[in-house]
Amino acid sequence: MRSRFQWLSVVCHLTLTVLIGVSVSSASAEADRSYKAVRDWLEKYRDAKPDFKPGERLTIKDIERIKPFLPQPAWEYYFFDDMDMEIAETGKYPPPADWGKNVTSGYYLDEHGALFGFNGAGWPFPEIKGDDPLAALKVYWNSYWRPGHGDFFMPMVAWGRSEHGKLDREFEFVSTSAEYAKGDSCLVEGYEGVKSKSIMEFRSPRDLAGTRNLQIEYADPYKENDSWIYSPTQRKPRRVLSSERTGETQGMDFIRDDGMGFGGKVHEQKWTYLGKKLVLATINMRTHPDAGGPHLWVPNKARWEVREVHVLELIPHSASHPYGNKLIYFDTEVFWNLWLTAYDKKGQLLRLGQDFLKYSEGYANEEAMQAPFVKVDYERNAGENVFMHIGNNVINAQKPHATYTHCYVVRKEFTSGRAKQFYSVRNMVSGRR
Repeated sequence: MRSRFQWLSVVCHLTLTVLIGVSVSSASAEADRSYKAVRDWLEKYRDAKPDFKPGERLTIKDIERIKPFLPQPAWEYYFFDDMDMEIAETGKYPPPADWGKNVTSGYYLDEHGALFGFNGAGWPFPEIKGDDPLAALKVYWNSYWRPGHGDFFMPMVAWGRSEHGKLDREFEFVSTSAEYAKGDSCLVEGYEGVKSKSIMEFRSPRDLAGTRNLQIEYADPYKENDSWIYSPTQRKPRRVLSSERTGETQGMDFIRDDGMGFGGKVHEQKWTYLGKKLVLATINMRTHPDAGGPHLWVPNKARWEVREVHVLELIPHSASHPYGNKLIYFDTEVFWNLWLTAYDKKGQLLRLGQDFLKYSEGYANEEAMQAPFVKVDYERNAGENVFMHIGNNVINAQKPHATYTHCYVVRKEFTSGRAKQFYSVRNMVSGRR
């Protein structure tokens, strides 16, 4: 006859076995990293409506309520014991007052989806219809020409971490961008074919300190960007091949082809519109989010909104491209990228990315975090009616590794003369600003 202690041991053992079985089963289901899994998620929850309300804080107990609105590959990384998601009311975010008033007419899409004759100052395609065979391309071009795309000064800090939060490398750098295409005018006379110019300069780590990269982006969709890099050890700028967009940048986990959702060339991809979907997104955060999760790869204790997105599928034409499929989730109101999921040629998750945004008018009453190495004046942001890119995370699922970034962006408009001097190859060497 079994003693009371023996029976208790048996019960505990059986209970533990059941719990472990449930845990393993749940974990394996949630860890499905296939492209099929994300497409199944998209269709299963296509018309799902949230049962949570603004003001709620969602935790690990709310996983089943969250799943319909968090892209399926994110479940593995975003569900953890101390997760804390503050739900805010879905906002309305009007563009600048003059948005759309100086758009030139006569622009068009060619047979490969390249946009010609458009110079900014408004949405090229204000109305998107789901049954339009060019819907995916029109969504992308709206994103490409969205307000706030340029004209900023942005100090940044990025942390490269492997599993269990191990910090492998920390980067400090500054990016400055000027929008040249102003609709019916150009910032600098004689540069009408230029969309924007930007300079990125590293402060750390030591082996990258002083390295500068100048990039010129052209309005012609087929023309490759011009890019120069200056390294203090080489003491002269050298031209770099801008067409190489699939390699990781300076040891970080993102590639240039993924910049702001898509940083490549339209004609090099097959575009498909997969419809609309409600998702949770960090679109108007109070300030820079904490890094959370077991690996410190994802935002935590942050403000989230339920947003409607256009879901686009991209399939590269080139057999040498690392991606087999990529899904981009663009907000239907402001056309910023909110999520990105990319898969290799075997249909397995390669990259998962999310952008952290803040609407400029929030700076009037919410205090944002200061950059660690230079003070920025956030007051100039209020009144601009644009979104600020305050960071992102990019998870390389197959390394496994992630880069988590905080951006401290402020609006900065250049005069014609200042832009001409600032964005020159000659001044990359002198560092004169």
